[in-house]
Amino acid sequence: MNDSDRELFRQLMHSFQSITSTLEKWPKAVAVTGALGSGKTEWVLNLALGLEALGEAVTIADLDIINPYFCIRQVTEALGARGFHIIMPPENARWSDMTVVSPKISSALASDGGRLLLDIGGDAEGALALKQFEPDIKRAGYLLILVVNAFRPQTSSVDGVRSMLRKMEGICGLRVGALISNSHLMEQTTASDCADGLEKVIEAGAELGLPVLYAGVPRGIADETASMVASRGIDVPCWPLARYMMLPWEEGAMWSRPPAAGE
Repeated sequence: MNDSDRELFRQLMHSFQSITSTLEKWPKAVAVTGALGSGKTEWVLNLALGLEALGEAVTIADLDIINPYFCIRQVTEALGARGFHIIMPPENARWSDMTVVSPKISSALASDGGRLLLDIGGDAEGALALKQFEPDIKRAGYLLILVVNAFRPQTSSVDGVRSMLRKMEGICGLRVGALISNSHLMEQTTASDCADGLEKVIEAGAELGLPVLYAGVPRGIADETASMVASRGIDVPCWPLARYMMLPWEEGAMWSRPPAAGE
């Protein structure tokens, strides 16, 4: 583990302080969804790494049939090399945008021990992919999280968040149980942007009766953002979000290469 990874581990453990004592109360299945550009897949990976840091066995299931070129499938080999169990669509449909998901998800839901993280597409087809596992998910126990970027048009208002949430719930038969603020403007994101976006997500959560679990912030401005959030009297942990799903022209993502010796 290099210095950068050690610092990430330290920050993740700090972020997880709020749930460490109640981790056993988290359900078997944690499904993460959000609009295009919300960063839901990044959150699946960050939550997986955080749970792993706490000693959890983690299985990641790829149910994102909306954008097969920017999802868990992109980083399967690197995730597997790190020790995560990955469930993906069958090989002959892996890179298609058809509504094909693996039946292995039902087996994972019925198994004892470990946590199952589900990466869900954020529109009607994504909710439909989740629908077929509704009975199994309810039996196992679940938390459906909606990741919100307050700077995306679909979720820039309370009404927008409500509309997306109700549509998802109506199709998949499951209820959203919490929100995560992942408000950003890509490389231009400032601490003020993160704090302002978080306030909008908190407003939506208050209207919908949902807690806001975390505020995702770029690692480089994590401390500044946490101070700003605290100064506004907001009691939501800031998660120093690591980016793993890099754009085609970017290099250096942790999952875009096999782990080096000692990492």
